Amino acid sequence: MNSTMTDEVELKKELVHGLLPKDRTILEREVMEFRPFGLDEQGQTIRDLSGMSIRAVVVYLESSQARERGALAGSQAVEDLCHLLNQRIKDPVYHVTPEFLKNAWNSYSYEFTAYLYEFCERMSGDPRFLYRGGMEKASSIMQVLARPFSLSQIYGMFPYFGNKFASGSIEFRVVEVTSTTATLAMKFSDRTLRQFGPYRRRCAQMVCQAAQGIMAAVPVRVHGLPPATLTEISCIAHDDEWCQWSIRWQPEGQATWRSRIWHMVAGSVRPSVSQLRELEEVTSSKGMVGNRAAAVVPTDPVASVGPSQWYVTWSFCGALAGLTLAVGLRVMNPSASLSEAVLLGLMPVLGARMLTNWHLRLESRQRESLIQEQIRSVESRHEELREAYLEQEQTRVELRRKVVQLTALHQAGLLFSSTLDREALMQKVLETLTSDLQYDRAMISFYDPIRRVVMDARVLSVSPEIQAFARAREIPVTDPMSPEGVVLLQGQPLLVGDVQAVWDRIHPLNQQFALLTQTKSWVAVPLKVKDRILGSLTVDRIRAHSLTQDDLELMMTVAHQVAIALDNASAYEQIEDLNVGLEVKVRERTAELEQADRLRSQFLSHVSHELKTPLTSIKGFLQNLLDGLTGPLNEKQQRYLSRMLENSDRLIRMIDALLDRTTIQSGKLELVPVEIDLGPCVAEAVEQLRLLAQAKHQTMEAVVPSVPLMVWADRDRLIQIVTNLLQNAVKFTPEGGRIMVTVRKENQTLAGVSVHDTGPGIPPEFLEQIFDPFFRVKQVRSGTKGLGLGLSIVRTLVELQGGTITARSEPGQGAELSFTIPLLPTMAAPRSDVATEAACILVVEDDPDIRQLLQDRFRAMGYRARSVVDGVRAVEVMKAERFGGMILDIGIPSMDGMEVLQEIRKGDQQIPIVVVTASGSKESAVRAIGMGAQAYMLKPFDVDELQRVANYWFRPLERPPSELVGSRVYPGE
Repeated sequence: MNSTMTDEVELKKELVHGLLPKDRTILEREVMEFRPFGLDEQGQTIRDLSGMSIRAVVVYLESSQARERGALAGSQAVEDLCHLLNQRIKDPVYHVTPEFLKNAWNSYSYEFTAYLYEFCERMSGDPRFLYRGGMEKASSIMQVLARPFSLSQIYGMFPYFGNKFASGSIEFRVVEVTSTTATLAMKFSDRTLRQFGPYRRRCAQMVCQAAQGIMAAVPVRVHGLPPATLTEISCIAHDDEWCQWSIRWQPEGQATWRSRIWHMVAGSVRPSVSQLRELEEVTSSKGMVGNRAAAVVPTDPVASVGPSQWYVTWSFCGALAGLTLAVGLRVMNPSASLSEAVLLGLMPVLGARMLTNWHLRLESRQRESLIQEQIRSVESRHEELREAYLEQEQTRVELRRKVVQLTALHQAGLLFSSTLDREALMQKVLETLTSDLQYDRAMISFYDPIRRVVMDARVLSVSPEIQAFARAREIPVTDPMSPEGVVLLQGQPLLVGDVQAVWDRIHPLNQQFALLTQTKSWVAVPLKVKDRILGSLTVDRIRAHSLTQDDLELMMTVAHQVAIALDNASAYEQIEDLNVGLEVKVRERTAELEQADRLRSQFLSHVSHELKTPLTSIKGFLQNLLDGLTGPLNEKQQRYLSRMLENSDRLIRMIDALLDRTTIQSGKLELVPVEIDLGPCVAEAVEQLRLLAQAKHQTMEAVVPSVPLMVWADRDRLIQIVTNLLQNAVKFTPEGGRIMVTVRKENQTLAGVSVHDTGPGIPPEFLEQIFDPFFRVKQVRSGTKGLGLGLSIVRTLVELQGGTITARSEPGQGAELSFTIPLLPTMAAPRSDVATEAACILVVEDDPDIRQLLQDRFRAMGYRARSVVDGVRAVEVMKAERFGGMILDIGIPSMDGMEVLQEIRKGDQQIPIVVVTASGSKESAVRAIGMGAQAYMLKPFDVDELQRVANYWFRPLERPPSELVGSRVYPGE
């Protein structure tokens, strides 16, 4: 027994030592640790303080501020109060409004009350605010209930009325009550002290001030007497066990005549209209309860019972009987004295009075019994209504909580799926749990099933040192029954209401972590994907039993989303790693292939050059032998030597083909296009191969136009194209066959050359493949030999010069190979609509600096200039307006320059177009000439080149004929 008492004393000493002085307020606590209203963490209704008390303080704040600063200032003060309170309420579900605070049916926690008291006192600037606000707390219903009782009776019912305002949070006691004094005491419950925490002294001081105001106002509010005076005997704010006061009031018999009149009016049978209205306002603050408010208004039984008629009758009869007896005595006995007659007359009056008093006492007891019954009825109905309202309010709060949680889950799902970055995902998860779902801390830990350890934990809302500690630790998980094993080995969620209950089963590193973070309760759920546990998700609170089954279910839902998101992020990282490895391998393999290709090209080039040296001497010696320089030859010797010479020529052609193919593949082939008359050029190639055809008794003819057909091409490569096609025809045409070469004008921009032979033809399935490198039709032309490179080189040379090549054939009817080459653009006479004024040049260029340069230079030359920045706009402008010329950049957005050129040439063949491109895109510029452009300029160009282009193409009547060939602005420079 003594040991127990000693422990209690020591505990109290420890608690006292941990308390802060009264100048340290609860506002130092950044957020409220307990729920302000509704249900607590254990599911119990919070009823620490009645809403009547909060309403009275808020209304007094509003009225006092309105008196000092105006009506608007009063309402604004209440708005500011709500804003300050909401900043300290972590969960937005519990945010308050002015209407909510003024609702007398609510109930609040004492922690919330302490915050509200502190804010109100600071906003008012009055250190006695709470005392004065307490004097306003007497509600109409309490005044009505207390009015039939004397002040000593009312103070004697202090515990009864105290429980109306603070149910279960404060213990009330009546020490002594006399007719003019009372000694009352109160102390806080353990629950209330836990809410105050180390700020108990200051919180107790504020609550005591408010309670003193209430006690002092009882005589004023109930009986219209002067306020009572209070003397503080002890206070919890001074570390006493009880707050105790001595209360003294003025005796009711000594009240002033004004207070007696007020008492007579206010205490007459029924409450005033204003009080009834206030009572109805309180009871009808909710629609559900308002319909039943009329049943709550108490009825004074005195008001329903009129003055007793028998009281008047008995008094009159007693007086009449006394008068009759006195007169009768004087008449019957004249000697009787007057005093005897008066005494005899008073006896009936005294009897009637005694009977009346007896009846009055009986009636008083009946009325008191009826009053008590009505008070109990009113209390019962009031409690029923209050409980109904509290249940309704709790339902509303829970609905708000569910809506907030569902909204947070929806947003979290969208947030989690918006990123595949693992680190960013974990940060978003932890922020969602602490910011949106209002947990004190959140942690993600990862589990290695091979090593069976927990590692790499990420935690939020702790110091960097604790974060580093959590991430560095590795905790082995071997016991399935340990808290860690339940989550990671069994895959079950775990709710720990009090860490002390499982302390001995926690791993020492987790114990150390709990001590560092002051964790009292937590929820841990596995991160599970397809029966594979990735780790665990944990949230905690710094108060024991502050997490519920609802939190466990919520965390299971969140963990499912997080696990899927983490699995996706992990899969993405693996794919990225594979891609990186694959890209490295591809780059390495590409480099190897490129190196091998370069070595092959170098080898072919070197070998070809080395082979040409001995072939030159071989061919020369053969020709010397055939020419008879070494003496006469017989017919068989001449035939053998001729065959050897033919094979050496074929070998030289094969070597040349290999060299050309190597040059093309390495990108070193250069074209020098110039103005060429196509007919004579083709005729020259035909004449070079006529002897070859005659050797096989073949007929080779060329049909060329009678007028010059000027093309824009590389002369040497053009002859090579025709020569290769003719050699191919001679090769596959049998002896006695016929080869026809035709030159013609295809359209306004292209000329065409076709080579038709009477050989076996090409099977239809091979028509698209004969231009591929090393392709040979062995089935049909098995008697021919070669590398299969000639036609592939021809196609490359044709396409590089802006043309195309096609093949047509019918089995047994021979084959026809045709190619096109761009015509040299010609200029028509100036159009009448642009001849009367300076030509307008359209500049199509996306670079703003070059665009500005061209516009300024054209205007300086006397032209008008207009510019657009993309291809689509250029086509639209060309269709809507007329221009004297166009500068077209090939690399423009929306539609590239080639597409713009094609689109314009569909409807306008006359406007001169000069394309502009980078120096590395010369082949594109050459193709543009083949598609209808007049010239091109390579970046960087200077103003002199621009001047020559403008003078030559945009002023056709002044163009000197000799300027066309050799100008740097044309291909072939």
